[in-house]
Amino acid sequence: MNNVKQQHLVPQCYLKNFANEDTLFVLDKIEKYIYQSHVKNVAQQRYFYDFPDSFLPEELRDKTKNQLIEHDLSKVESRLREVLKIIIDCLEEIEENKLFFSLVVMEEEAKKKFSAFLALQLVRTNMLRRQIREMFQSLDELKKRMDQALFKNNINNLEDIFPSPEGSNNSIPFQDLLKVGIEEDSIAQHLFYISDILDQGDDSEISKILSSHIWLFGVNSTSISLWTSDNPIVIKPHEDFGTGLASHGVQVVYPISSKHLLIMFESRFWNKFKSYDGMSFPLSEDDVKSYNKLQSIQCCRQTYSSKKNFELLLTLIIAIVSLP
Repeated sequence: MNNVKQQHLVPQCYLKNFANEDTLFVLDKIEKYIYQSHVKNVAQQRYFYDFPDSFLPEELRDKTKNQLIEHDLSKVESRLREVLKIIIDCLEEIEENKLFFSLVVMEEEAKKKFSAFLALQLVRTNMLRRQIREMFQSLDELKKRMDQALFKNNINNLEDIFPSPEGSNNSIPFQDLLKVGIEEDSIAQHLFYISDILDQGDDSEISKILSSHIWLFGVNSTSISLWTSDNPIVIKPHEDFGTGLASHGVQVVYPISSKHLLIMFESRFWNKFKSYDGMSFPLSEDDVKSYNKLQSIQCCRQTYSSKKNFELLLTLIIAIVSLP
């Protein structure tokens, strides 16, 4: 197996659907500027999926053997490329023949299979790794405060305060929960999670939630390109019902290309769409602008487009940052 340095958080085969000859426009909200880049140089990080050596046996501690997840992801991406092409070809035929709301793009079984790709995309990004790191940081801070409290009150045995539940073989002792590192442990925990999703496929809980939604494919015939980002699956909540994947009335949105979009509607609230499950509909300019805004807000750092149409958004970002 080859040693892979640049490891993509979003597949290149996907990003190419938002590019012109493999080049796309990038809005970096941290650096606050727009530039062009080849897809191979965006949404990637060096050795992102490599396990820390401290979590591997001696015989696996080199830059090829600890890249098992990276190579597994590459196999998945080769299948994803084929599936995305089938979806896009179907949607282009629907648009050409004006068959909106009449032809099914994806049947129930295909939804289940594709939801496995979506589940994997949800967990493989830097956004989730940051959240896991923040959890470990919170636990570390809690441990420090507990140590101070124990020392102040001259308590040596934590069991006196947090006894283990009786009759439970699966409980984690409180002191073991606090034995955490931050950087390496959060990386390892993230990679274990990705590995689980890879192993479970469409049987993962995330995949089951997504496939249970009502799926509609939006077709963009406007002059405005759809955007994607380094965190391409975004959430549009319904009022104040939460931003979880299964929250009441939630929409889970995944741009497929600069012209195509998948929207997964939580099925209880959006039951009126049930008869259109798996079909397509035309997007208005307001729809495109709304879903582009979600990408810019919920990206980790970068938003991507086939056109240089970020200027207004960049002006707003600079204005917000400049506020006193």
